[in-house]
Amino acid sequence: MRKIGFGVIGCGSIANSFHLPELRQIEEAELIAVADIRPNRARATAERFKVPLWFTDYNKLLELEDVEAVIIATPHPTHAKIAIDSIEAGKHVMIQKPMATSVEEANFIVEIAKKHPDLKVMVLPFIYYDIPVFDYTKNLLDRGELGKICMLRVRIAHQGPEASQREIARTFNEELKECWFLKSEKAHGGVLLDLGIYSVTMITLLLGRVRKIIAYMATLAKDADVEDNATLILEMNNGAIATVECSWTQPIPSEELSIYGTKGIIYLDKFRNKVRIFKECNRSWITPSLPREKEPQHTHRHFIRSILEDREPIGTVEDGAYLIRILDAAYRSAILGKFIEIL
Repeated sequence: MRKIGFGVIGCGSIANSFHLPELRQIEEAELIAVADIRPNRARATAERFKVPLWFTDYNKLLELEDVEAVIIATPHPTHAKIAIDSIEAGKHVMIQKPMATSVEEANFIVEIAKKHPDLKVMVLPFIYYDIPVFDYTKNLLDRGELGKICMLRVRIAHQGPEASQREIARTFNEELKECWFLKSEKAHGGVLLDLGIYSVTMITLLLGRVRKIIAYMATLAKDADVEDNATLILEMNNGAIATVECSWTQPIPSEELSIYGTKGIIYLDKFRNKVRIFKECNRSWITPSLPREKEPQHTHRHFIRSILEDREPIGTVEDGAYLIRILDAAYRSAILGKFIEIL
């Protein structure tokens, strides 16, 4: 059985809670090295997951021939440079969302990836919606069972990133002096970059391209210089209206999607893996029972299959760059107070 050698760049919360635990359970994955600018985190993470090598300079990791694929799990503003360096080093790449924090960076990743067509570059979070409840919802829309789709609403919210940052600091016996998510210089954006990107992903997967967008965002409760609440209105190319609410100030987490058509309604609660459908034809609500996932470790198994079987991954660099264009337009709209067209 052929195995793919992995390197994980960034040893923070998402690497320790998601990427590394999942990779350890996949037979076709071999953990070769981790990297983090903080030596304590790199060393402790390597010991925790029995990874042979650790570095404080990710370029040393990229020099390893045994590392065929890398996962980028660092703070948002560093994603683009590390992705470009990884592609140019001849590695397959999985990029944690957002793939970049500017349109220019995103476009440059696309340009570099096109020069290396033999490499698979998978951008998150598209694969997170390759799940039964989302497939069920999209199939209903594609078959026209809800009639003409007029409106769609997404709300994604939780208490904010501080809890996960405190937890990872405790893991490494560190004192959390500040949460980088809350600092514009270190994050390049707030809740819209962190949670809003999921909402926009769902909307584009279900309804297609966006024509124009208007946004309002504010810092209402956090000691932060980035937004902790944001709302968007999107006019879709098909004429539908989509609204987004994202918040870091809600005491319990939620990821809710509502779709309103002329012949039916869908309520999808992703956290609870529930979907409810009302159809005009039978005047009743249906609650199908669906599995939570298609397979264990689906995100990473899909990436590995795309490499081994030479398939395009779910979430291409072009897909990721389009999300960045939408988010960039939202930030500009919030400043200018007007609709911005998505070119």
